[in-house]
Amino acid sequence: MNPEISQAGAPVQQPTGLEHALQWAQLPPEHLQIAMKALEPELKRHHEFRMQQDAHRQELELERMRLESAQQQLTQQLEHDERQAKRSYTLYLVGLIAGFLISAGMLVGAVFVGMNNQPWLAAMLAGPSLLALATLFVLRKNDKTLNAGAEQTTRRALNASQQQPPPPPPGSGPVV
Repeated sequence: MNPEISQAGAPVQQPTGLEHALQWAQLPPEHLQIAMKALEPELKRHHEFRMQQDAHRQELELERMRLESAQQQLTQQLEHDERQAKRSYTLYLVGLIAGFLISAGMLVGAVFVGMNNQPWLAAMLAGPSLLALATLFVLRKNDKTLNAGAEQTTRRALNASQQQPPPPPPGSGPVV
């Protein structure tokens, strides 16, 4: 129900329910009964209008709550994704560092054992096993062909290191 506006621009003061009751109290009851019957359809329309307004407000409130809930879920998902990305980055960085340290350690070990006349052990440390470990830590890949190559090379190196050197050909003297 909108307040009416007078021609001067000020809202027209509508009488209150008490003022109406005081005016009707001065009339006989038959007039009051007739007036109430005449007012009843208007009151019903006004009541239905208010009920529709309330229902519309409730729908808007429910929609607002749904939107807030969806926004909160999206915010939580975004935070979870950011934490997951940070963990993934940290894991990748730790893998890089670990791969570098293991590779550098294996190369230092290969140089050390190579200088102590153990070339096969140096070959095992600096060969395909170094590449396999670096691939595993840095790239996070477990390549079967690279692993098989590292295994074969390690077997060959172990077999060669356990074999006795071939005897010198007959008739050759000691090498001085």
